[in-house]
Amino acid sequence: MATTPRITVANLGGWVLRCNPDVYDLPGQVQDGEDKVWDWLVAKNYRTDVMTPGQRVVLWVGGPATVTHIPGVWGIGYVTGPAYLRVDADDVSDYWLDEERAHRLEWAVELDVDILATPIAADELKAMPELAGMELFRAPQMSNPIYLSPEEMSALEGRVGPWPEYPGDAPSAIIVGATGAAFGDPLANQVVEQAAMEQVMAHYRGLGFAVTDVSAHKCGWDVTCTAPDHGELHVEVKGISGPQAAFLLTANEYTTAAADSCWRLAAVTDALGSRPTITVLTGDQIVSGSRPMVYEYRPRVSD
Repeated sequence: MATTPRITVANLGGWVLRCNPDVYDLPGQVQDGEDKVWDWLVAKNYRTDVMTPGQRVVLWVGGPATVTHIPGVWGIGYVTGPAYLRVDADDVSDYWLDEERAHRLEWAVELDVDILATPIAADELKAMPELAGMELFRAPQMSNPIYLSPEEMSALEGRVGPWPEYPGDAPSAIIVGATGAAFGDPLANQVVEQAAMEQVMAHYRGLGFAVTDVSAHKCGWDVTCTAPDHGELHVEVKGISGPQAAFLLTANEYTTAAADSCWRLAAVTDALGSRPTITVLTGDQIVSGSRPMVYEYRPRVSD
C-alpha cells in the first residue's frame, strides 16, 4: 500500500477537508442557500503548520449516500489564513448536530471555498486510476487536513473544472513558491535551467529532431527543433526544482506563445532530482492558463 510522504510545501498538491454529516449538517446548510464555507476544523499537528494562504482545498462530505446528500466533493477553494484556536462562542452555527463538538475548544483554518452546484460522487472519483490511491480512501479515519499530491490535484482539477480565482493578493506568488521557474536564488535557478535544457534537448534528439540551442538570441524560445521533413518546433524551456509545473513568462515569451503556432513550452519538474519529468504545453495552453502577476510602469520621456 502506498504511503504518504512527510508533507512539505514542495510536495503538496492541496488539501482535503472532510465533513461528517452526522456531526455537521453541511448538506442542510447548502440546501438553505449557503454557497460559501469560510472556515473548517483541523487537527493541530505538523500538517497545519504547513497550511498557508493560497493552497488549494477540496471540501468533502463523507458518510453513506442518503436522499439528502451524495458523498464526495462538495466545494473547492483555498486556504486564506493560518490555523487558529477556535474559542467557545454562543453564536455557533445552527447546523451543528453534535452539541458537545460545537462548543469544544478546537483548531480551525480560514478558507474561501465555493460550494459546487452539483457534488461530484466519491464512487466516480474512486474509479479514476489517478485518484484511487488518495490518502482519503486509504486512511478513512484520517483527521483533517488530508493530503493531496500534485498529481492527484491535477486529476481532480481536470474533473472539477477551472478552480475559482484566489480572493487575496498575488496568489501565484504563494502557490508557485520558491521551487518554480524564475523564483528563488539566481545561481540556483541557473543550475536548474541548465539541467532542464540538457534534458529537453536529449528528449527531442531521441524523437529524431535536429536540435539547436538559440537561448542566447532572445528570440522567444530556447531550442529550435528541426524534424526530418524540415518542420520546426520552437521550444521554450523552464527548469523547476519542485514537483509542480508553475513558472513565470517574460513578455517576449508570452507574445511568441500567442503568435507562433510552432512554439512549445517544455517544463522540466524535479530537474535536479532522480525523476525529472518533462511536460510539453502548446502556446494556446500557455496563453489560456496564464495570468499577470506584475505590471511595469515607465514614465514617458518628454520631447
